[in-house]
Amino acid sequence: MNTLNSTTFRTINTVMMWLFSLTVLMLIVPWQAVSVEFAQRIEDNKIFLYFALIVEISNFISQLVIGSIATFSRKNTAKKLQEKVENAVASLDFAEKALLREYVLQRKSVLNLPVTEPTVRNLIDEGVLKVVNVTDETTHKAMVIISKEARPYITYKAIGLTLGKMSDEQVSQIMSARPEYAREKFMQPNRVFVGSSSVNQLFKGNAKEEQLPQVAGNTPDAAA
Repeated sequence: MNTLNSTTFRTINTVMMWLFSLTVLMLIVPWQAVSVEFAQRIEDNKIFLYFALIVEISNFISQLVIGSIATFSRKNTAKKLQEKVENAVASLDFAEKALLREYVLQRKSVLNLPVTEPTVRNLIDEGVLKVVNVTDETTHKAMVIISKEARPYITYKAIGLTLGKMSDEQVSQIMSARPEYAREKFMQPNRVFVGSSSVNQLFKGNAKEEQLPQVAGNTPDAAA
């Protein structure tokens, strides 16, 4: 629809530009040197040519005014959204910080989340998160990213992380706060273990996976 409107708009502008050029040409060219009869007809209809010129110039002026208003409106809307997002990030609650940390913990820029979940829905409404694609209409799940406007404000500090070494208690708190609906589910393959050493190795492997990943960067989006 937008493409159609844009094409129509360009066509109208092209036609008006040609009419403007033709009207000016009719008024300024010394037609007496070409045809006395034609020059007389131009003279007899000058009032209509001037009227057409006024209409054409008015069209260009109106487009300039409308374009200026639209540009100002877009900039104003973008500024208000930026302020809204900044305030939302500055006042994140515990659940919202935990959700945003998933982008760092999973090292992803896109998560498959249920948009009906209150925390997810609130961050979307505030402009912090953005839906890019619906993946399951039945469960209301969608691919969700951190919005372009929010990325400069989603720092490690804003979501309760530090770049330095974290204590075991801090790691435990962060891991226990992870929202279940945001975790990626893995299908565990069937495996046969022989001896206690194999079982112990399995538990060691799982313990390592539960450790907070040390990700370089200042924002979850950069770490993804």
